Amino acid sequence: MATVKAKFDGHAFVPSERVELPVGTTVEILIPGPPRKLTAEEMQEWQEILQELAASQPYFPTVEEAMRYTRKRP
Repeated sequence: MATVKAKFDGHAFVPSERVELPVGTTVEILIPGPPRKLTAEEMQEWQEILQELAASQPYFPTVEEAMRYTRKRP
C-alpha cells in the first residue's frame, strides 16, 4: 500500500507529487477524524509515562555506542 499526500481544492483531491496509476483507477482515501480530547484519566497516564521516560537512563549512553550497535546488525 502506498501513501500519497494530497490537498483538497474544494472539489477534488490533488496529489502533491506524481502518482503512477492508469487514468480512471479507483482508489480509496481514508480521512482521519479530528483528534479527540484526552480524558483526565488518560492525561494522567500520559503524564506518568512522560515522568518515567524523563527519569530513566538511555539504553545507550552515547550516540556513538548506539551507532556501533546498529552497524553490527544487517
